[in-house]
Amino acid sequence: MRHAFTGSLPGATSRWQTAVIRADEWNAPRRRSSPVSSIAVCRCGRSGMSETTDFGPFRLCPDNRVLQRDGADVVLGSRAFDILVALVAARGTVLTHRELMAVAWPGMVVESSNVRVQVANLRKALGCGRDGVRYIGSVAGRGYCFVAQAHAAGVGTSSPGPYAANDAWPSFHADRARPNLPAPLQRALGRDECVAELSQRVLDHRLVTVVGAGGAGKTTLAVLVAHAVDAFDDAVFFVDLSTVMREDMVLEAVAACVGYHPTGPVLLAGLVEVLSTRPTLIVLDNCEHLIDAVARLVTQVLAQSQRVSFLNTSREALRVDGEHVYLLRPLAFPPHTGRLTAGQALAWPAVRLFMDRAREGGAPYALDNRDAATVAAICRRLDGNPLAIGLVASRVGTYGIHGVSDLLANQLALHWQGRRNAVPRHQTVEAMIDWSHDLLPERDRQVLYRLSVFSGAFSMEAAIDVVSDEVIRAHQASEAIGDLIDKSLVSVSAGEGGTWIRLLETTRAYAAERLADTRVRDEVARRHAVHYAGRLQRGAAGNAAEAPQASDLGNVRLAMEWCFAAHHDLTLGAQISSLATPWLLEQSLLDECKRCCARALALLPEPLRSSRVELTLLESLAIARYTMGDYEGEMTSVVERGLAVSASLDDAGATFHLLAGLHLAMMANGRFPDSLDVAVRYAALAATRGGPCETIIAGWMAGSSRHYSGDQIAADANFASSAQLLVQQGMRPLRYFEMKEQVIAVASTARVKWLRGFPLQALDVARRVIEDSRRHPDSLYISVVLCFSILLHNKLDDEAERLIQDLADVANEYKMGTRVQMAHFLTGRVMLHRGHAEEAAWHLGQCLDMLPPPKLTVIRTEALQAMAEALRQQEDGAGALAAIDEAIALAETTGGRFSIAQLLRTKAEVLQILPGTKPSRVAMLLARAKDCAREQGALGGGAYERS
Repeated sequence: MRHAFTGSLPGATSRWQTAVIRADEWNAPRRRSSPVSSIAVCRCGRSGMSETTDFGPFRLCPDNRVLQRDGADVVLGSRAFDILVALVAARGTVLTHRELMAVAWPGMVVESSNVRVQVANLRKALGCGRDGVRYIGSVAGRGYCFVAQAHAAGVGTSSPGPYAANDAWPSFHADRARPNLPAPLQRALGRDECVAELSQRVLDHRLVTVVGAGGAGKTTLAVLVAHAVDAFDDAVFFVDLSTVMREDMVLEAVAACVGYHPTGPVLLAGLVEVLSTRPTLIVLDNCEHLIDAVARLVTQVLAQSQRVSFLNTSREALRVDGEHVYLLRPLAFPPHTGRLTAGQALAWPAVRLFMDRAREGGAPYALDNRDAATVAAICRRLDGNPLAIGLVASRVGTYGIHGVSDLLANQLALHWQGRRNAVPRHQTVEAMIDWSHDLLPERDRQVLYRLSVFSGAFSMEAAIDVVSDEVIRAHQASEAIGDLIDKSLVSVSAGEGGTWIRLLETTRAYAAERLADTRVRDEVARRHAVHYAGRLQRGAAGNAAEAPQASDLGNVRLAMEWCFAAHHDLTLGAQISSLATPWLLEQSLLDECKRCCARALALLPEPLRSSRVELTLLESLAIARYTMGDYEGEMTSVVERGLAVSASLDDAGATFHLLAGLHLAMMANGRFPDSLDVAVRYAALAATRGGPCETIIAGWMAGSSRHYSGDQIAADANFASSAQLLVQQGMRPLRYFEMKEQVIAVASTARVKWLRGFPLQALDVARRVIEDSRRHPDSLYISVVLCFSILLHNKLDDEAERLIQDLADVANEYKMGTRVQMAHFLTGRVMLHRGHAEEAAWHLGQCLDMLPPPKLTVIRTEALQAMAEALRQQEDGAGALAAIDEAIALAETTGGRFSIAQLLRTKAEVLQILPGTKPSRVAMLLARAKDCAREQGALGGGAYERS
């Protein structure tokens, strides 16, 4: 299992890395060439942008390397200055981490976390976030862009945008392309007025649904409008629901598109929190097959946030309160007036579209007066439907205008006229595809049917692999796909990695119905599943060219669905699941990974039991549960089953990894004696089956368990031994649970040094582990939370408060959804340290309410102690006593006696404010606290004395 944490922690002599595909990078859109790509190898101060630029109250002078605010110099580091110049010069284009690294660190290899640090410093210097002002925007998985209006110094403020009042709305401006949207058409014939009207609707109303027939151009219009509107800056997201198969996956699809990847389940509250940070527009495309789920989601989000707007496309309205429906009319076509010249006909957008598509289909001539009336009649017959017009016009090169008219009249004229107003729009589109289908030779029809097994975009290689068999050979399949592309039944686009094709959703549904009537349906579906199983297998083997991409997700889902549906092929389904689940984890699709593993394990065929397929599924399920905070119950049984399977396979590596996971689960649930037993079990196996790396990990595990159990001297010895061996032997790439063990061990090393009376060493280790942990949000949360007391003990409350903000920034950067309970915990600790007892008690109370036992008992114990201290300062003796008694009971019950001396000391202080307390009782508690601290070897660092 790969994991997105790389780097070294204290004690390592060299950096170690794992193969990493971070979820936000995996899901990144294909980037168009950037205007600063050519200058990314040099410092921006000497890069091509030399003119002085004004934005907001700032003036940027690249040649002089000066940034001023209202005439006063702003102090910036050299690298932050270079990054600012590059972003301003890019004029809104997204610059990747790699491009910014090349700008600020030319010729050097640095971690991408350095870019985040410099951007954070830059935002702070510019005042981003104050009073709603924003200068630098983040684009999840891609990089950063400059989002403020900028203009050459002395020229004056640039216009507020091309869509001010009384301005004409263009169909598209190339410089307004947004990174989170599909690229718009350069023009959409006859839709300029629609763009203007719909854009105003979006600005006036928070829920707008574009309703129209299939092929009417709803998606095209929505994309144009999404690129055009100014009010949302770069917070505009396009969600293609056509690849979402189930209603319960709509929330996840929206979360993935906006880049929200929580470490737990995708929750509506977390999504709303992420979206509510700024005005946001979400475009939900192809809603009709999920109409109920979309209606529920939209209603809930709008009720909970005033900063989110929706623009939907659907064949039917959502029919919910507050919805404003925009009926997309057909393209205007000439009325039947008798004689019509070519010039008159081309004044109508339907005719212009027809001739454009005819030329693209190979028609060698322009429209003349003789054919004008015929073309107008065809457009009328097709009711101005853009998709239907395109399909018909594509055959003009083969049959000519009059030949196409005859075919249309003979086969479909009555059908279209009779159903124009009375029949559902889907049937109208089906009739149009029927006609196009009838023009196809039998080979092309069969290929079209077979392509319907795909979801979304797919490669030409995949298409040929799945479509071809003994009847339709590979070269014939390739030719047929080319013909279908020419006929506009299949769309094609060139992108990174090759050519990508897809069927329009209406065409796919049409073809799927006909494939279901053939005898080859299951054979084609099997080849589809086998193809993606092979792709996943080759990617897992390290073949980067074959590694699955985000666009493959829909097809992998379909492959698994077919395998398990009606038990078509449970063996193949389990194999695909075992290959897909590590990929799902990398994309932070934790809920889906958990469901995928659970289904495959429940339906696992007997021959695959105790196999590597089952072992992979069990490991992935354990990781998903742990990452989601499900440390108890089923996770333990999953790990124990995984250990049994790994033992039967004699797979020591998997056994070591799962034992580390079991140890972490025990620790998180406060089962510290049990966790020490697991650590001893791991060490015994390491002595016989492991190497130096396993010995190091065993020391980490034992040290962490002994630290929290209260044996600081033994813990210090374990950590020291592992650190020394690490220096001598180095470390192999670590797996997921092993990496978590390392982060916790190094953070716990700092805590042990602090408790034993070495505050300078403790602070040094704490700062290093926090900095190294910035490479991954999970690790940063762990290191900050575990080391927070050390910072406060050293009176570094300002630094501690900045770390709380860093955690919030990381949550926003990775769209994780803030871990609210941890934010309350840390904020409460800072407020208490600064003497704001009432505010501290409120934050700590919020944390305790959201953190019921037995989860994270270490945090709950520390929060209860801090709450007792805050209530004591408010002279609420009864409340303080209840809090500290609960903390002591929790420490005794779990065996987490690392803080027992501090807890006893706090209880003694609480008793002092209670009337009637005997001094002897207070003295007894203080004596017990001192004895406990001495017994644990923890007389320093505030273990006994007040911090």
